[in-house]
Amino acid sequence: MITSLKNPWIKQVVALKDKRDRDRLGLFVVEGEKEFLHALGHGIVMETIFYCGEILPANTRLNSLPALQQAAAAAGTVITDWVEVSPPVFAKMAYRDQAGGIIAVARIPAHSLASMALSDVPLLLVLEGIEKPGNLGALLRTADAAGVDAVLLGDPAIDLYNPNVVRASLGALFTVKTIVDSCENILLWLKEQQIQIVTAAPAARLSYTDIDYTKPTAIVFGSEKSGLSPLWQQKPFPSVSIPMRGRMDSLNLSISGAILLYEAVRQRENR
Repeated sequence: MITSLKNPWIKQVVALKDKRDRDRLGLFVVEGEKEFLHALGHGIVMETIFYCGEILPANTRLNSLPALQQAAAAAGTVITDWVEVSPPVFAKMAYRDQAGGIIAVARIPAHSLASMALSDVPLLLVLEGIEKPGNLGALLRTADAAGVDAVLLGDPAIDLYNPNVVRASLGALFTVKTIVDSCENILLWLKEQQIQIVTAAPAARLSYTDIDYTKPTAIVFGSEKSGLSPLWQQKPFPSVSIPMRGRMDSLNLSISGAILLYEAVRQRENR
């Protein structure tokens, strides 16, 4: 059991809270039972599992080291380093209070547009310059629920593997294909794939219900602060808005995304 806060392994986990260290090492941190199980089940490669036997909840599936190892074996994952730590050391490493006694150090997966497989009638969510981890996490959960093929992040202002994003997604970061690239590359790829592009903007005259989403479609949202950049605005893409009946002129980004995605789901189910 590691009890020293100065242990090199512990220092590395703490360092992974910083984007520069995540990028340099190609590693990120997964905390909590639900997130751990989703990551295991979707091919995330884990290098080291830190656990605190005194904190592991007795009434959950992963309540002991054998239970953790059994879950990894069931997912076909070989993890060589299982490290027990004391409660003070675990508290030092954990980014959040409710980490459930489990912290995994995992490799950042190498996803790309070129390697992505699509369904026959793909539905994609494109987020340009997204800024808030909570919004991204919520949209990943909605994307999972709506069955989208992928979420494409164009020039995001936040890091996909920021601990706040991992936490807010509740593991949906691992269940939904999520790719980071430039908006220019994403736009070019969408055109090459002959995917209909629909942009969302508060001032658009078309209602979000006026579009046919039963064909291959990518729904594009701009950043919370600035909206869509000219790259998307100056193209001849249909642009839609959500009717606002009250005094507010817009909705939260994650709410707007959910409304449009589920309109696409509704149309496809009724097709």
